[in-house]
Amino acid sequence: MPYLRVPNTSWEGIVDTGFGNRIQFWEVAYKLNKFNSFKFIILVDSNKWRETKFLNFPYTESSNIRFNNLKDLTEIDARYPWLHKLDTNKSWDIIDEWPPYREDGFYGKWLHLITLKDKVLEKKIKELVKDRVGIHIRHWTTGEMFRAVDQKYYPTERFKYVEKMNLVRKTLDKFPNSKFYVSTDITYNKPTIGPLLPDFRKEPHWLSEVYRDYDVVDYRDIISVDELLPTVIKDENNTKWSKIYDMDGEEDLEFMEINKIYDVKFQRDVIDLFSLIYSKEFITSSKTGRYSSWSEFVEIYRKNI
Repeated sequence: MPYLRVPNTSWEGIVDTGFGNRIQFWEVAYKLNKFNSFKFIILVDSNKWRETKFLNFPYTESSNIRFNNLKDLTEIDARYPWLHKLDTNKSWDIIDEWPPYREDGFYGKWLHLITLKDKVLEKKIKELVKDRVGIHIRHWTTGEMFRAVDQKYYPTERFKYVEKMNLVRKTLDKFPNSKFYVSTDITYNKPTIGPLLPDFRKEPHWLSEVYRDYDVVDYRDIISVDELLPTVIKDENNTKWSKIYDMDGEEDLEFMEINKIYDVKFQRDVIDLFSLIYSKEFITSSKTGRYSSWSEFVEIYRKNI
């Protein structure tokens, strides 16, 4: 069968995978495929769409080799109206141009078709969060292009941790006597740098005070990672390996392959996503900072469960 190749839009690296933006192009491909009687296979890059190891994406194949071997495809620019009958005798390339065109009510229409593969894991997530309020706390946007937007919409100045924490506390206090599930991309220093599997409970991480003063759980209450990867940072001198740090932050001489680390990081992301989806209530990132497509995904999905 021919393919509809989906781009790796907004991929910034393993810490910031851009899933909330990438998935919008998958939806374009799904709608196109449906419009063309499902005569295509949706193709994604398995290196950057490792969510496919943990999630079912209908009519989708995940392959780095096939993704890169397809050449000279006819392009589809999703910034403009794109829903057309296609030649089903050839493959097509949805190009990496942001943002995709949105017809009214389009985005999110097919997200509920994406499901967890591991039903035991799904049951564990549901049991943990059924009585909890899920909250997404977003770090700050990086890049000069967002500064003006931040100044207009962001409720605290960039990197002002005390102000940020005051806002987080005010938000949590609106749910007295509640228990929470926290999903966050906040790192120990600045965005896109830091451990891939952080333990936010540990000081001196500034978010640790939330764990101290509120009833909070996170992905580490669902999967155990300490014995596998206590604290992991990519080795800048050899991109195929990662440095392992012990619980005191001292560099260990032991090394592990980066691929295994990446898989666990993606599993963490999937657990975060569905823990927010299955929580009894959901607080979007806009309540404590900038809105995000991650929060948007959760909000849309929750309407269909």
